[in-house]
Amino acid sequence: MVLARPLKVLIATPFGEHQRGGIDRLTDLIVAEINRDPSGHVRASRLVTRGPGPRILGPFFFLWSLFQLWIAKRRGHVDLLHINVAADGSAIRKAFLARFARGLGVPYVVHLHGSRFQEFWPAAGPRVRVWVDRLFAESSAVIVLGSVWSELVRAHVPQIENRIIILPNATASADFKRDTASNGPVRISFLGELGKRKGTPQLVEALGQLNSGLNWTATIAGNGQIQETKARADQLGIGDRVKVPGWLDSQATNEVLRTSDIFVLPSFAENLPMSILEAFAYGLAVVATPVGAVADVIRDGANGILVPAGNVEALASALRRLIADSQFRAALGAAAKVEHAAKYEIGGYISRITEIWQGALVPRQM
Repeated sequence: MVLARPLKVLIATPFGEHQRGGIDRLTDLIVAEINRDPSGHVRASRLVTRGPGPRILGPFFFLWSLFQLWIAKRRGHVDLLHINVAADGSAIRKAFLARFARGLGVPYVVHLHGSRFQEFWPAAGPRVRVWVDRLFAESSAVIVLGSVWSELVRAHVPQIENRIIILPNATASADFKRDTASNGPVRISFLGELGKRKGTPQLVEALGQLNSGLNWTATIAGNGQIQETKARADQLGIGDRVKVPGWLDSQATNEVLRTSDIFVLPSFAENLPMSILEAFAYGLAVVATPVGAVADVIRDGANGILVPAGNVEALASALRRLIADSQFRAALGAAAKVEHAAKYEIGGYISRITEIWQGALVPRQM
């Protein structure tokens, strides 16, 4: 369906503008890119459903989001609701939001994020599963980030197989030349929440196994187990090589990527991390684990390196090889940058998601 006026989309996002999570970062990119388009065929705005600050305030933010959706419908400010959903409380909130939207006559698209839906969905109680199943079943389209997630949705809600769309995340391109290591140390970076799920304990152990003759430094940036990470690096005798600056804003994050040679994300659970795609945009050699949709993006030895989750020795071996072999490191980074431009750049992503939104307005055959 093509409207005679701009298509108005509300994007349900957890914490709001300029927040830390991958959903909000992607939403920021989508809203900025769409509203920058002078043609104005689509207008997008946020509907914050969880809100920043203490968890105790979450229910009040959610009630406020329901009121905002009701007002938007009454004023003709919404044609479609785009629901970003993760596991646990997010899924329960979004299931209720979806029912509320249907009651108002607002169609919606589900966008599956988060790393834990494979565990959450089958383990949920019967009542929760009914609500979550309905969230997907009554959607106009379901966007997933990779094949493993399309298979998950198909297994739980097989009747919507023809409405499942694989659309990987996207990031902005890096428009300036990255500083590469010459005679100085090879620079390794990690960005994310420091802790068990992201594999930062294993990363520190792997760094501790690198030969003393190798010339390298590392930046492990993010919130979470900051002091524990620093302490373990000191215990391993690599504290002088490893910076743990805590959480970085977008400008500081871009600076870390611009001055890195290797990006590493040894996670135990992911969906499709924005940080890997950002590293691709900067032309970094990426080391990651084949979890979630990561294996859809990284082809081992071609545009990055995959190592088994939790395998410290394999992680150390991959880092050792990249530090020692500058040609291999450069080849992986160049391939990653080409891949980003072809598949994961925000401009092409916006074209595709706009098509999905337009298609979601077409009445479904029940």
